[in-house]
Amino acid sequence: MKLLIFFSTFFYTVCAMSKDTQLKNFYAPLWKMTDRSIEYLHEGEILADADVESEDKRQEFKMQVAALHPKPCRKILRKLAMFEKFEDWISFIRSSKYNDKNRLWTIRANHTLLPYPMLVHIIVDRPTKPGKYPFVFPTGMFTGLEGHFIIKKHKNKCAFYATSYWQGKHTNLPNFVIELFSETLTKLGGEIVFRKIN
Repeated sequence: MKLLIFFSTFFYTVCAMSKDTQLKNFYAPLWKMTDRSIEYLHEGEILADADVESEDKRQEFKMQVAALHPKPCRKILRKLAMFEKFEDWISFIRSSKYNDKNRLWTIRANHTLLPYPMLVHIIVDRPTKPGKYPFVFPTGMFTGLEGHFIIKKHKNKCAFYATSYWQGKHTNLPNFVIELFSETLTKLGGEIVFRKIN
């Protein structure tokens, strides 16, 4: 009997998640989500997809990230806005500073997946409320990279989406290397920050 109740509850939960049309409608114009992808989000997975292509001496980089946190956005935003704390939370971020006047977030990162220690500058506003936040990389290997992230209330949860795009001179790094460290470190960093939110 207990086994029957377990499977009935499990089946109901999976069906409810796959029928979350409100969440699917949010992501529809941004990223085509399958029912299974929506289930992964409800299960706490962070979805990341990086695509890098090369032609002649040029390289093109595209990336998308999606997540759904079970807590309300007001709690998520308190943590996400604490840019300076990222160096304490995420081991591969060695330093994280933010200049409110210039809107400049400076990150020093080092990890075995990275080809070398990186210094990343990002011009972005601190996220203080649900909405769309554009960002740009003014320097570095991906100078000129542009993108935005969206934070949106979803029932009593908080949905997140980010996308970025860059095209420029070939970095001399293989495409798969950029895809690997972009996807892996984005998911790892996101999972750590989400765990900090309670």
